[in-house]
Order: sequence, then C-alpha cells, then structure tokens
Amino acid sequence: MKHFAHDFGLQIAALAIASACTFTAVYARADTWRGTAPFCDGQCLAGETQKGVSDSGDGGYCITGHKVLCGNAAPTCPVRETNTACYGVVMICDNGFYESPTQNWHSCSSYACGACLGIGSSNTGSNLFSADTCKQGFVWREAIKDDHVCVTPETRSQAADDNANAVARRSENGDTCKQGFVWREVVPSDHVCVTPQVRAAVASDNRVADQRRGSAQPSGPDTCKQGFVWREAIKDDHVCVTPETRSQAADDNANAVARRSPNGGASGPDTCKPGFVWREVVPSDHVCVTPQVRAAATSDNRVAGERRAGR
Repeated sequence: MKHFAHDFGLQIAALAIASACTFTAVYARADTWRGTAPFCDGQCLAGETQKGVSDSGDGGYCITGHKVLCGNAAPTCPVRETNTACYGVVMICDNGFYESPTQNWHSCSSYACGACLGIGSSNTGSNLFSADTCKQGFVWREAIKDDHVCVTPETRSQAADDNANAVARRSENGDTCKQGFVWREVVPSDHVCVTPQVRAAVASDNRVADQRRGSAQPSGPDTCKQGFVWREAIKDDHVCVTPETRSQAADDNANAVARRSPNGGASGPDTCKPGFVWREVVPSDHVCVTPQVRAAATSDNRVAGERRAGR
C-alpha cells in the first residue's frame, strides 16, 4: 500500500501542485524553508540569509530543485506535530503547534505530501492511506524522502535541524564528515552528518518502528488524531490533548496534596492554597492547578470531538 500510495502520488503530481499552491503561503519567520514541494525552486527573500540546502527541509520532498533554509529576524515557528487532511485526491501535511492556553492550531508550513483515496473537498481520517499511521504521540520522522518511521515531535525537529546543517558539517572531501560527526544512516545511503548520539537514536527508532505504528482505530471511538494523546487527568479521561498537556496533568496530580490548604477553608478539605484553583476536567475534579491550566483544560474539553480520529 505504501508503494502504491507513493506511485499514485507521483502520477497526480500536476493535479497536486494546483491544490498545494493554496496551502503553501510563505510567511516571514526565522529559519524558514523556502521552496514548495514537489517542484522546488527555493530562494531566500530580500533581507534573509541562506543557512542550508535540502531536498526535504520541513517535510515535503523535492522531485526537482531544492529547498533553502533562510534566516531572518522574525520569531521562530516551532513545529511540534503534523496534521494531515485530504483535499480531493491530494493529501496536505500541515506542520505547526497548538497555542496555549487557547489550543488554537498555529500553522508553520503546509505542503502536498501524498495521495488520498477519497474524492471530496476535505476528508480526514479513514480516507487517508493509513498503513504508516503513527500511534498517539508520534509523528513521521521525514529525515529523507518517504521516511515514515514514527518518532517523537522532538526527534522530527532534530532531523529537520540536522538536514539544515548538513552542508556545514561535511569536510571538503565529498561526503566525509568533519571531526565529531558521523553519517546518520536513516537508510544506508543517508550521509547527513550528525553527532554519534543522534546516529544511535536513529538506529534505535528504526528498531522499534513497527511498535509505533497504529491501526485505523486502535482505541475505538476515543482514538485521537495523530499528534494527540489521552489526557488521563482522572480515570477514563479520554480527552485528546498534546503530549505536553498530558505531562502537565500528571505533574499536577503528583502535586495535588501540596497545593491544598492544610487547614481547609471555604470549600472544605479540598480548598486550594492561594494562587491555585480547582482544575475541574469534570465537576468533581478538585486537583489544585494554576488558573492558566484550568482555562486550558476547559478549552481542551470544548474541542475534544475535533481531535478524535475519523472526524
């Protein structure tokens, strides 16, 4: 299925380009990849400095030309996860992050990244080619073309950063790395120069690749979209949130006793110390958290349905 999806995607490249142009508006951000896949002609804007060259950059692979990494004075856009959606027969990958505490999606870059089975204006979930779908909390690494090994968002960002620095880490003798660097070898032909620690992490990710792939609906109707995980702030809390929010909930639970007033108060033994309020992921949730965390929990509850797979 994977090879079929790739071949089919190449066959409809002309159609994909027409659709992709709608989603690849380039904004001035620090360390921005210029060049729209699959036909790339990357060029930095006036006032920017070219910092690197790559065939994949932030994800979309170049059939022709290259992407260039351009630096400027604008704030960096931190890619933490990737959302996918189908527009007709074109799969669009959208790199970005969810803003806190509103949890509004902030897009850093988007590009045509594959083909879809469905025909329609906007399809997600079951209409995507799903053989390489990652489990909750993991995303495609995309260190090279068709690299669908599932890794953490941080590892994906590391791969993009290593690609951006590939030229600077090579010696003047071809693919030989400068001292202190080694070939990454996502596959044997991957000669991007990285630290030995990154190379070891890549080998480890490759070994556990099959364990991180998910089925179409691994957790029934509560299955989260790629990039989200169950919050589990309380028992059976299947609201889909970012991995960072899940970690926050676990940390808040661990500090619950320390944040309660030792002498009780207006709300009885669950009264919070000054500066804290009840989290209330459900009305009976009296874990004491900051007002910002409480607001984020309320926001996550409101958009819970939008983050489930198949929506």
